[in-house]
Amino acid sequence: MVSLLAKDAYLQNLARKICSGPSAEPQKRKSVVKSPGSEAAGPPKKKRKRAQKKSRDQEKKVVEPKAQALGEKAWGPSGAPAGGLAAEPESFFALDVLRQRLHEKIREARGQGSTEELSPTALEKRRRRKQERDRKKRKRKELRAREKAAKAAEAMEAAVPPAKAPSEETPGKPGLLFNKVEVSEEPPATRAQRRREKRQRLKGNLPPLTGKNYRQLLERLQARQNQLEALRGQDAGKAQELESKIQWTAALYRAEGVRIRDDERLLQAALRRKEKRRAQRQRRWEKRTAHVVEKMQRRQDQRRQNLRKKKVAKAERRKEKARKKGRVLPQDLQRAGLA
Repeated sequence: MVSLLAKDAYLQNLARKICSGPSAEPQKRKSVVKSPGSEAAGPPKKKRKRAQKKSRDQEKKVVEPKAQALGEKAWGPSGAPAGGLAAEPESFFALDVLRQRLHEKIREARGQGSTEELSPTALEKRRRRKQERDRKKRKRKELRAREKAAKAAEAMEAAVPPAKAPSEETPGKPGLLFNKVEVSEEPPATRAQRRREKRQRLKGNLPPLTGKNYRQLLERLQARQNQLEALRGQDAGKAQELESKIQWTAALYRAEGVRIRDDERLLQAALRRKEKRRAQRQRRWEKRTAHVVEKMQRRQDQRRQNLRKKKVAKAERRKEKARKKGRVLPQDLQRAGLA
């Protein structure tokens, strides 16, 4: 700031000197001094010099306030000459030049100079500095926002009273507990344990007739019917009791959503459909296998034929080369009947 004020004072003094330089009275004085009459006069030179000094001092005193007024007008906000200053265009041109230089130096000191005179590297540096300043500014804003959010959260936590934990010993009606999941940390069950649990789940110690192995289901159903027939021959009451037990067990399984397959007619039809689909898949597979084998055989035959043709063509090319060289081949002699 001090350097700018010093530059400003220096330029103002220089402008005053330029404005006070071209005046009309000193030219008259010079013409009077250079007159031949003044050179002819000898003794009264000292008096003339004193008179000249007095006149110069008076002129300086008169010109200084004028130059100061001119400088103030030249440095005004409008920047255009007014009134009696229009008679000195050269001095105003110099003032405009000096004022322009001063403004340029002020802009350069502030970092706002014209970018036309700067090199590309300087422009790139300036752009990077501006980006860095913007990035730091954004980072400071984010940090301030986070600090404000943290303070607001702390204030809210301090304002909200802590919830009282429900005491387990207080008597009263048991309430409902939601979002409570109990995870057992027991090891996974082994195969024997799973079998034991499956047996325990059986109703009446009778395994249900479920699944899609229709042949096995038919065999089990036939075994049950044979057991009932044998029991009827021995004791009809026990047979009736066992039959009702089987029916009730099947009803309980069906109530739990288990599909019981205890109809012999439907099991035989399902088995026939399954065997038919299996036979169809077998036939399709055999057909596909035969087709693949036939395709491979065709490709092998085509390969052998191509190799044979290639071998014959190679031999013919060799014979043609030999004939071009003038050799007589046995095949040519046989064709001509000379062999």
